[in-house]
Amino acid sequence: MSITDIAVKRPVGTVMFFIGIILLGFISLSKLSINLLPDLSYPKITVLTEYPGSGPEEIEKFITTKLEGPVNSISGVKKINSISKEGISIITLEFHWGTDMDFALL
Repeated sequence: MSITDIAVKRPVGTVMFFIGIILLGFISLSKLSINLLPDLSYPKITVLTEYPGSGPEEIEKFITTKLEGPVNSISGVKKINSISKEGISIITLEFHWGTDMDFALL
């Protein structure tokens, strides 16, 4: 006796079987937690320093280069990017994944 013979001879049992499978699927779907956009924070810190009324060369000489030395000694730093504009210095520190950002921020 094959599966098709059993399904044809016992239609009520076949329907009940598939209703049970569908019911289990709906129960499983309701218990499944899906997060399409998980909370992901990149290990990155930006240091912003303002010095109004000064040019980019002065900002780089007096602020950016003076800050790059100490922040480079922080453990876990992967990459440092710095931008010196008129009146502002922006230093971006990228860390390795798994770095404790609260400790790095201190």
